Amino acid sequence: MPSLSLPTFPSDASTLPGDLADRLSRIKYVITDTDNTMVSHGQALASADGTPSIELAQTLVDMRRAGMSVVPCTGRNRAMIREDVRMLGLPGWIGEMGGILCLHEGTEADWRYFTADMPYDPSCGLTPHDVIYKTGVIDRMLRRWYDCLEAYNDNNIGYQYREVTFALRGAVIEDEAQAMLDETGLPLYLADNGFVSRITGNTILPHFPDGKVRDVHTYHVTPRGLDKGSATKRYIELMGWDPREVIACGDSPADCDMAPHVGTFLLMRNGINNPKTQAALADAGNAFVSAANSTDGFCMAMRTLLALKS
Repeated sequence: MPSLSLPTFPSDASTLPGDLADRLSRIKYVITDTDNTMVSHGQALASADGTPSIELAQTLVDMRRAGMSVVPCTGRNRAMIREDVRMLGLPGWIGEMGGILCLHEGTEADWRYFTADMPYDPSCGLTPHDVIYKTGVIDRMLRRWYDCLEAYNDNNIGYQYREVTFALRGAVIEDEAQAMLDETGLPLYLADNGFVSRITGNTILPHFPDGKVRDVHTYHVTPRGLDKGSATKRYIELMGWDPREVIACGDSPADCDMAPHVGTFLLMRNGINNPKTQAALADAGNAFVSAANSTDGFCMAMRTLLALKS
């Protein structure tokens, strides 16, 4: 597959043609992936190469002062993303690949489950995650790929702290895994949320002494129809936003699902060589690639948007 050719997101607002400047100046809302997009190395106070930096913190402060809303859209569970949002002062979040939509965070948080095509009755007493696990398909997949697949333990506290999706990491034959999901009778889907660069804690996966790994995917077993794209679309509807005023950012194939539902999509430069990412954006007419990797590229793009509002 040929390399994806996307225009680089402008880093100098003063050089933009009038039509593009007008389009980008209208952006008020940012829906963004977290790891390897807005945040690098799991640290808010670091640049893309791991150097200590306050650039992300300062950029988020300046965006808040300018009246722009930043909403993380992540595979992380509620406990993880809520803490991130609280610390960074962000207004809401989308967790578990879109399975939980929080429209407003705080003491009276407004949130709901989103299960797309999978029927779910809250009165059953189970979370959507529990409903999926009771089918037995997760244990079946772990037995099938016993030496190269494991449950992804958020913050090393256990997969049971998820509510909608089931997170795995490793490598599988994806068509075969999807066939297993199809046999459950529930509409389920295996989503690829990109590569893992480092693992902390116990793992069965091959890794180097410093925790670095190669060719390890993060997978999410989700209700069919649930992805970051459908969740972004639903979130925008619930918030009453104009999609043309939204930019979405990400680095993985799962993030690219957001592109059709927003006015502008920013692919991080560190994600451009993934063949699945290239395929997902092949026909996108609203996509840019960041001028630099992850946090650095995110901040540069946000600085351009801020300059257009000054």
